[in-house]
This record gives sequence, C-alpha cells and structure tokens, in this order.
Amino acid sequence: MNALSLHGQLSSGISKFLKLTINDFALYLLIVQLCFSVPLFAEDPPAANPPTDTETTSKDQNAPEQLSTYKLQVGDSFVVTVDGYPEYSRDRIPVPIQQDGYVSYPLIGLIKATGLTVSELEAQMQSAFSEHLPTARVFVTLMQPKRTILVFGAITPRARGNLHAFEVGQVYLLQALASAGINYEIADLTNIAIWRDGQLYKKVDYLQLINDGGPDIPLEDHDTIFVSSVFQQRPVRVIGAVTAPGVYPITSPQIPAVQALKLAGGSRSDFADLRNAEVLTSKERILVDLSGENADATLSPGDTLYIPLAEAKISVTGAVEKPGQYVITAPVPLREAIVMAGGFNEDRANPKKCVLTRADGTEEEVNFDLVQSEIYLHPKDQIRVRERLRLDWRIINSTISFVNLFFNILTR
Repeated sequence: MNALSLHGQLSSGISKFLKLTINDFALYLLIVQLCFSVPLFAEDPPAANPPTDTETTSKDQNAPEQLSTYKLQVGDSFVVTVDGYPEYSRDRIPVPIQQDGYVSYPLIGLIKATGLTVSELEAQMQSAFSEHLPTARVFVTLMQPKRTILVFGAITPRARGNLHAFEVGQVYLLQALASAGINYEIADLTNIAIWRDGQLYKKVDYLQLINDGGPDIPLEDHDTIFVSSVFQQRPVRVIGAVTAPGVYPITSPQIPAVQALKLAGGSRSDFADLRNAEVLTSKERILVDLSGENADATLSPGDTLYIPLAEAKISVTGAVEKPGQYVITAPVPLREAIVMAGGFNEDRANPKKCVLTRADGTEEEVNFDLVQSEIYLHPKDQIRVRERLRLDWRIINSTISFVNLFFNILTR
C-alpha cells in the first residue's frame, strides 16, 4: 500500500467519522478493536513460579518428627476427654503416669501406660470404656513432656550448671552430649557412662557410635551421663535428697562433704534432712550434720554421701473428693495437688475461688482455670477450694412461712 492510497483512506475515514452519531461512534470503535485483535478484557496473568510436586514433597519430608511414635514414660501426663460423658472427662486436670507405670482412671480402673504411644493408650482406654459405655468416644492428648538430663565430667563448664532440660518427647545421647559440649582436649571418648536409677546402665564408645552411624541411645528422664577424662578420676557418690544425685570425680585424696553436696547441685531445700546426713564407707556409716557451713566431715574416693528425705506435707481442703494432708517429695503444681485429693467435687467446687495459704501465713486467692500450671505448692502450704454459692430453697420457704405466720399473728 503506497502513501497516496493510505492518505486517501485516512481522509475518507475522517469525513465519515465527522458524520457519525454517538451510537454509530461506539459501534465504530468496537469494529476497530475487533479488526486489530485488541482484547476487551484483560486475562489473569499466569501464577509466578507455581509449586511443583517435587517442592511439595521436599517440604513434607523436612517436617519435624511428630510425637506420634513417642513411648510414654513415668512422669508424663495427659488429658482425657470422653465425648458425651463429661463426668468421666479429665480435660482440665492432667492424669500423671505413676512410678509403677500405671494410671488409675474412673470406671475403667488401672491401665498400663508406659511403653505405649498416645494412640495405643487411647485405643486401650476406648476398649475399656466401650465395655461400660458403648457410645463413648475417648480422646487422649499428651501434655508436652520435659526431660532433665545431667551431663558432667569432661564437658564445657557453664554458669547455669550441668542440668539440661529438653522440651521434647525423646532425648538421645548424642543430643545431650551436643547440648553439654564435650571438652575434646581432655575427654576419653571411648568411655562414656550412662547412669540410670543410681546404677550404671551402659558404657558407650562415642567414636565407634559415630563411625558406625548409630543407632543412637534413647535416654530417660533424670539419666546421668559422665564423660570421663583421659586423666585419672577418683569418684565419690552423692545420693538422696539432692538436686542431681550421681557419681562425681575428684582429683584429691579427700573432699569435704559440703563440697560434695555442692557438686550434686545442693540439697533440695525443704525436702532434705541435713542434720541426719550420712557418709557411707566400705567399713562404716558415719552420721554427720551438714546444716552448718562449718561441717568438717570428708569423703574419700569410693565413699557415698547420703542426704535423707525430710517428711514434707501439703494440705488440700474444701470442695475436693478427698480433703487431707499429702506427702510430697518435691514442689508440686497446683493441678497435681488437686489430683492427689481426688479432683474437684463437681457438685460443690468453685475452681475460680481457691485460697492458697503459704507456710509463712500469707494468703492469696487464685483462679485454678488460669494458674493451674504456674503455681507450685511447697511443704506446709495449704490450698482450699471454696464451694459455689447455692440457695437452699427449703430453708427459704420455711423462713417465708414463719414470717407470714408471725405477721398474721401480729395483725390479729
């Protein structure tokens, strides 16, 4: 198309354009748009970098390990909901696993809990409830476990001590050692000891464990790990009512008993009877008084320092199932104190109006629903659960009748 022809078409178009009405003008624009293939509506732009199946799978594979395979241990606690039967639900007060590994639950009695996963325990409780309540559905929720592991010996010293707390379901040896920090300059990596319940549980060659690629060793709550030194160690043992009972190495022929007590983290405040401590040797038992700083008792390698447990009690009174005094061996949370007393009396208790009286006589009002896991009871503390305010209509009716009778007598 030459310039003269294009100029003619343009002039003709302009002449026609000047003669168009408004409707004709709109129609003319529509035809022009269609002719030049201009879209009337914008399409949504394609998604930028859509996720692929490979990326999604990779994300799922990197998800943290769940507690679904975690085996319940002594000291764990869980809450239970029995759908449709609130009188058998314990969704406010966690149920603790006792030292024998069992839990006692209303209607179904004793159930062995240790060694089971949460799903397996839930299935057992469901089966037991079904024998009495066929329509019941049981749900078990594990409270977040906390594991305390003591690591000492040839490790990196730290200001807060050798106790390591882990907010996970299961703690393994390599995890505990990594948290403690091995002192590789002096550590004997072929001779790492794990103590459990006051006895040697296992000796581990750390280098062989790493070279073989495992398997890693699962630990239990309050296990003690000793990383020995390449230098000669002279151990003493500290047991009883101390923060961290275990075996501790010394480098001198003797050590003061008060220093051995400090190695174990000190006594457990109100729970230790320091006046009747004992030094156990291979030949005799020596009664010592460690209540003062000037105690002159000493320990030699192989000796044991025993701190007996003092009797400590708390009182739980008021609207609970079994009010009374209960012996404790450590500070207990408020919820556990209520469990000791059989739980709230559902007909009378007002959990929002509890009165806590400390050993020194101070009192405070607490709301159980808000602070059940924050307040701890110590020896000689008392918790009283108040009763809900209830109106006795029989007394009210009798009073009204008496007033009416008295009024009638006066009016006559």
